[in-house]
Amino acid sequence: MVRAGNDNVLAGQVEVKSSVAIGWVEMGDLTGLTTRSQFKQRYEATHAEDSQSRIPVNAGQIYRFARVMKTGDYILTYIQATRIMLIGTITSEYIYDKAVFSKEYPYVRRVKWIEKVSRDAFSESARNSMGSVLTVFNLDNHIEEIHAIATGKKKQLDIEEVAEEAPSFYEDVKSKANELISDHISHLDGYQLQDLVAALFRAMGYHAISSPPGRDRGVDIMITHDPLGLEGLRIEAQVKHWKASVSSSDMRSFLGTLRNDHGVFVSTGGFTSEAQSEAAHAQTPVKLLDRDEFIELLLENYQSLEPAFQALVPLRKIWILNV
Repeated sequence: MVRAGNDNVLAGQVEVKSSVAIGWVEMGDLTGLTTRSQFKQRYEATHAEDSQSRIPVNAGQIYRFARVMKTGDYILTYIQATRIMLIGTITSEYIYDKAVFSKEYPYVRRVKWIEKVSRDAFSESARNSMGSVLTVFNLDNHIEEIHAIATGKKKQLDIEEVAEEAPSFYEDVKSKANELISDHISHLDGYQLQDLVAALFRAMGYHAISSPPGRDRGVDIMITHDPLGLEGLRIEAQVKHWKASVSSSDMRSFLGTLRNDHGVFVSTGGFTSEAQSEAAHAQTPVKLLDRDEFIELLLENYQSLEPAFQALVPLRKIWILNV
């Protein structure tokens, strides 16, 4: 896939000129560059203002366009304004020519267009892959579908069957995001997580005080409804930042500290069935939160979290059509 995006210079001419192109003109002629490392070095030298994470991504796209793409490969270009997908085959090696489109897009590949279809002709899974923010990227996972559409052998029934089997884009993004958040939390140390749990309770409207490092007598966080703890329930919380699950003996030790207070036990490693049974039969109510349940609560109350803890787990809200 080589995206033309909304740029009128490219989107309006790729079909007529039987070519695709990309920018990054500061790199100059790429003819003498052969390895990915050389492309990265040239990019870094000409785009010193870019972040260290962005440099290899963009250099990799240019390298892919100039050296990885081969004559005869399928190539797709999406015209965003009309939702039309052009499908063709590459007919030339990399060309450096400012006259084909403009001086802003000098890196060119000649193309033979063989089909023009609506984006809706592809399965949901393929459409999700085609939604990448990159300009140049690989679609080999969908090569059979692309070939079937390009040769007119794909039926609408096939598209519907593939779409039904694929997870929704919303569920896919949500799952990946939750995994990344989980990975980030797993790298916090035990006291950072304990303080984050206390901050979460404050975001939910409670008063929560995290115990300082050292002996806590089994109580990591004291939670009350008012600042002095004179009204309403008192809740004692234990936080275990473990890979292993909390055992029944761990649970009994925690229950022994509660007396008449309610309890909350947060464990990133989860709980054994025996520990869950101990909590279920406890004389005082105990709420168990594993890592996934904790993250769900964190996301629900993130906007009310204190700035220091938003910085500790930096998240950005996005909107996705959930259909």
